[in-house]
Amino acid sequence: VDENGKPLHSWRALILPYMEQAPLYNRLDLSKPWDDPVNAEAFKTVVAGYHCPSDAGPADRTNYLAIVTDHSCLRPAASVTLKGIKDGPSKTLIVIEVDASHAVPWMEPRDANVEVALSFLVKGKDSHTGGVHALLADGAVRFLSETIEANVVHGLLTIDGSESICDEF
Repeated sequence: VDENGKPLHSWRALILPYMEQAPLYNRLDLSKPWDDPVNAEAFKTVVAGYHCPSDAGPADRTNYLAIVTDHSCLRPAASVTLKGIKDGPSKTLIVIEVDASHAVPWMEPRDANVEVALSFLVKGKDSHTGGVHALLADGAVRFLSETIEANVVHGLLTIDGSESICDEF
């Protein structure tokens, strides 16, 4: 973030070295915003891992957004350790796949709120037939069916709601 607390880069830019993209990461000027002209060349690079192959949208946009709310792992002003996930990492979503209408430039520090995270429940809006992929805080990737109950998804979005999550997801 800058001196005013405005986010400069997305988590996607910050994890590039762990995705065998260290040369791209090294081209970023992290002291400048993601859309600053000094970062324009890096932004033009398509990172295949950030774009769902089933999505027909522009390849420079990402379908993978972190869940950022006041009750999720990643929060507007801070984040939580694994120990802080009282509901358990295997019952807590951290990243969700979104449709093309919610996709963002991969370097942009914009992610999903509750409304965006629930948008896949609208049939026909997702890139995949019947649902979307989601990353749990324990590192597992699961397919969430569009028939899953909204209250179950709400429970998966929080770290400490003590919701009873069934094994349907």
